[in-house]
Amino acid sequence: MSPNPQKTPQITRGSPASPADLLGQWYIWQSTSSHWGDKRNVTLTYSALPSTSNNTTTTQPQLDDQITYQSRDSRKLQTIRGTDTRSTTDPAIWTWRGKGLLRFVTNQWEILGYGGMGSGEEGMASGEKEEEADEEGVGWFVVFAEKSIFTPAVVNLCTRGKAGLGAEELEELKLFLKGYGKEELGRLADELQGVLHE
Repeated sequence: MSPNPQKTPQITRGSPASPADLLGQWYIWQSTSSHWGDKRNVTLTYSALPSTSNNTTTTQPQLDDQITYQSRDSRKLQTIRGTDTRSTTDPAIWTWRGKGLLRFVTNQWEILGYGGMGSGEEGMASGEKEEEADEEGVGWFVVFAEKSIFTPAVVNLCTRGKAGLGAEELEELKLFLKGYGKEELGRLADELQGVLHE
């Protein structure tokens, strides 16, 4: 179970109350995954799916999960698709199952915290106007994905705007991860790297 929601100056610990808050496009702005090191324009889009029922009376929210990206030396758009099903016991925890060739691959991920995206100059990409970032939407969340048969455990920071967070907010987020109560998160906080967005 995730800890009870509590607030730090910029961060709400735990998951947004409704899966609807996750719908739409997000930029994977920082990640500890080496897979994104030579990629660019990595986006994550959630769409609502009909809920599923288990063998009790509980209905579980589901999301269509689509990641798109490009290699740095190619214009070809690559896509990874899957389905996310929310846990019956903790609204912050979801299970991803791939589609197509990845249909037998599953992975558990957890929303650790979320909040509003900074709109100061530090949060703006070079040449991007503040009002343009606001039009893209505000908001961000940080995810911990468990180790799978193909990937190590990773932390991803997803933002509504591709400008991401300001430097101070990013440092605050790293302190949040280090103080979360899991030793592994403290190590991963220092391994976060920016993902290229053009």
